Amino acid sequence: MVGRVVFTDLDGTLLDEISYEYAPAQAALDALKRRLVPLVLCSSKTRAEMDVLHRALGLNAPYVVENGGAIVIPAPRGPKTRVLGAHRARLVTALQQIAREVGVELRGFGSLSLGEMVRLTGLSAAQAALALRREYDEPFVMAQADAEDAVSAAALRRGLRVSRGGRFHHLTGGAGKGRAVREVLGRCFPGVVHTVALGDAANDLDMLQAVERPVILPRHDGRLEVELTCSLPDAEVAPAPGPSGWNQAVLTILGGGRLSRVAEVVS
Repeated sequence: MVGRVVFTDLDGTLLDEISYEYAPAQAALDALKRRLVPLVLCSSKTRAEMDVLHRALGLNAPYVVENGGAIVIPAPRGPKTRVLGAHRARLVTALQQIAREVGVELRGFGSLSLGEMVRLTGLSAAQAALALRREYDEPFVMAQADAEDAVSAAALRRGLRVSRGGRFHHLTGGAGKGRAVREVLGRCFPGVVHTVALGDAANDLDMLQAVERPVILPRHDGRLEVELTCSLPDAEVAPAPGPSGWNQAVLTILGGGRLSRVAEVVS
């Protein structure tokens, strides 16, 4: 029986928000492997993107793609995919309907060129091409920030949900990261004793709520996501943003220590 499982977001957490590098987290990654602690990636990234990273990190645990849209479970005869969310064709159509209904401009990934993706994300052309291969999630840019509540309400009326990541809003099916975490635990790690999750953005909330020890990472500018701190006052807080803070947080937890809590760092 696995004693502990660690779930993690990627951009702004294990990966640097600007460079997308994870080298500063290598010590903690190595420590997890030595202790045979499964690391479950749980991101808004596509399966095509996460396949590459999963191999580069040398992981064999399941991973969650597109904000809980699907779980990929490695297997000797090829990975198995457990679909939880809505297929993208439905989401693209719904996003267009919502934009007309609410009267706002919503630009989904389906309407972006490769060049626009590169400019918006800072990814290389090859990486941006993988990010455009979406299956269960439609990220979008919203021109009017004050329209978020109306857009979310219109999505809910269609049985869909809107969440906010580090760079984009996301339109998804009813599933989220939290449900995916619970599915991974039930299917792959029954009886696990300790669960940890690390995230930095609003779309990480239900993932953090689904574990025993939620850890909030500061954003690139040092601030904490208000939606996370208000909803998780007892959560622990990493000492720095990105992979450096991730590294320190994971090593502290593996060493039996505690991090500062939200109530201690937010006045």
